[in-house]
Amino acid sequence: PKQGLKWTETTGGDDDLVDGKFASTAIRWLEQRDPEKPFFLAVGFHRPHLPLVAPSKYFDLYPLDKIKLPHEPVDDEVDIPLPARNGAVPGYLLTATPEQRRAAIRGYLATVSYMDAQTGRLLDALARLKLTESTIVVFASDHGWHLGEHKLWHKRSLFEESAKVPLIVYAPGAKGNGQPCKSLVELLDVFPTVCELTGVPAPQHLQGKSLVPLL
Repeated sequence: PKQGLKWTETTGGDDDLVDGKFASTAIRWLEQRDPEKPFFLAVGFHRPHLPLVAPSKYFDLYPLDKIKLPHEPVDDEVDIPLPARNGAVPGYLLTATPEQRRAAIRGYLATVSYMDAQTGRLLDALARLKLTESTIVVFASDHGWHLGEHKLWHKRSLFEESAKVPLIVYAPGAKGNGQPCKSLVELLDVFPTVCELTGVPAPQHLQGKSLVPLL
């Protein structure tokens, strides 16, 4: 189809795709770094960005007949103001069969699990190299993603599925590690947070606020 969530189930291994290579490259960098110097390592994964591509073992985690479509209340769109919608729902998904929609959701979930596995490889390397207790780890995403809620797909809406993002901060010795926080935060807060945790003076013009008190 020309529009919609295109997905591909591959027969190769994790390192045959770009995110596996990213993780492997980052691990090699950690292994070869100068242990006497502090480091900052930014690792960006492509998945679950389109196209939805992952090895078959990650698709196997989500049998198609187990995928559930979002609940669609009757007249759900009646009380939704236009600015809350993105107005750019792919036409293919509006006319797709329930099975095609489940297949698209399955592809998305498979790529999330693939990316999650690469993140796990990186965290395992930190532990193996005995860096966990001296390394701040921040995991974040740039936006959320609709999978048919309110008949929306993709992003750019004002609903929680699109506007909220994952944000996980691990700071060695912090009492809040592993605990959820219900305070309202945003990605602008990452910069001043890392500055405070590392003892680096933060520029005065930053709009974000340090999350260290929450940690």
